[in-house]
Amino acid sequence: MVGVVLPVMGVFLKDHGWRYDSIGVATAAAGFGTLLLQTPAGIVTDRVSSRRLLFAIAAIVTGACFTLIPLMPSRPGLVDAFLFTAGAAQSFFAPLLGALALALVGHAALNKTAGTNQSWNHAGNIVAALSAIGLVHRFGVSSIFFAVGASSLLAAGSTLLMRSRDLDERVATGLTREDSGTASWKKLLSERAVLFLLVAIFLFHLANAPILPTVALYVKQLGGSDSLMTSTVLTAQIVMVPVALLAGRYGDRWGRKPVMAIAFWILPLRILSYTWVSNPKAMVWLQTLDGIGAGIYGVVVIALAADLTRGKGRFNTLAGLFATALATGGVLGPLISGALVQHMGFKFTFYGFAALALGGAILFTVFVPETRRERAGPLEAKAIAA
Repeated sequence: MVGVVLPVMGVFLKDHGWRYDSIGVATAAAGFGTLLLQTPAGIVTDRVSSRRLLFAIAAIVTGACFTLIPLMPSRPGLVDAFLFTAGAAQSFFAPLLGALALALVGHAALNKTAGTNQSWNHAGNIVAALSAIGLVHRFGVSSIFFAVGASSLLAAGSTLLMRSRDLDERVATGLTREDSGTASWKKLLSERAVLFLLVAIFLFHLANAPILPTVALYVKQLGGSDSLMTSTVLTAQIVMVPVALLAGRYGDRWGRKPVMAIAFWILPLRILSYTWVSNPKAMVWLQTLDGIGAGIYGVVVIALAADLTRGKGRFNTLAGLFATALATGGVLGPLISGALVQHMGFKFTFYGFAALALGGAILFTVFVPETRRERAGPLEAKAIAA
C-alpha cells in the first residue's frame, strides 16, 4: 500500500490547502529518508541477529507514520517528519527480506526464492492499486493512509510464521558454515566487479526512474485519458509477476550475467521506442518492456550481492550499497528529466535517457563478470534443480 499512498498524497495535501512547493518538499522528505538510510540499513542488518523483530518494527513504524498524516494535515513540519521517518524505516525492508531469504534457504536456492518473493511483491502492488480504487471511491483519499497502517500490522505479524530454528543467522550475512570471519570494507570495495556493478546500477536507475512519470505525461499530451495514464503503472506490474518467477529460475540455469543483461539492454530499447510512436495506447503497451526489465532486476541483484559476498560476509551491506546507487539515480533522474522536458521536449528527453541506459548496459556487459559458481555441491545442485 505504500506504493499507492505516495501518488495520492499530493491530492490529499492539496485538498487541505498545501502549496505545490510544500507538497514537493513533503514528497522529497520520504525519498531522502530512504536514500540516507539505505547503506546504514544494510550494515545494521548484517550486525543484528533478531532480523524478524527488526522487520516487524520497521513495518509498524512505516504504518504508524502514514496513519498519523491524515490526523494532522495542517501541520507541515510534522507531516514532513513522518514522511522522512517512514522513508527511513522502509530502507530496512529490502536488506531484511534478502537476509531472511538467505537465512531460510541458503545460497543455492536464493535466486529462485528471490524470484518467488518478488513475484508476490508485484502481485501485492497490483492488489494494492485495485484496492485503493475501491477505498477512495467508498471512503475518500484518507482511507489509503489507514490501509497502510493495517497492512503494516499484517506484515509485522507475518514474521511470526517464520520459525527461529529454520533461520541460519550466520548464513544471512553471506558467510557459510566453513568461514571464520567477515571480510573488511576495504577488501569488499576494492573488487572491480563490485565497483563496476555499482556504477552500472546507478546509470540503470538514473535512466529508468524518470521514464514512467515522463511517459504518463506524454500519454496525457497525446490525448490519452486519465485511466489510460494510470494503466501505465498496472501494465508494468502485471508483467513483472511472471518475469520475476522466470528470472528466479533462469538466473540459476543460465547464470546471473546473461539474465541481468536482458534487463540492462532492454532499457535503452524501451526508452528509444517511445520516440517512434505517437499513439497513447501504443505507449502503454510499451510499458510491458518496463515490466521485463524491472522484474529481472529486482530478483537478480539479490543473487549478485550474495555471490559477491559469499564466504566473506557483508551481504546485506553490499545490498544496501546497491540500493543506495539505485536510490541516488532515482533522485537525480527525475530532476534531470523535468528540466529536459520543460526546455527540450519529450523526444529529446527520451534520446538523452536512452543514451544513459546504453552506457549502463555496455558497462555491465564488458566489465561485470559472471558471479554464479560453476560447481555446486550435492545439496546445492539438488536445491537448484528443485
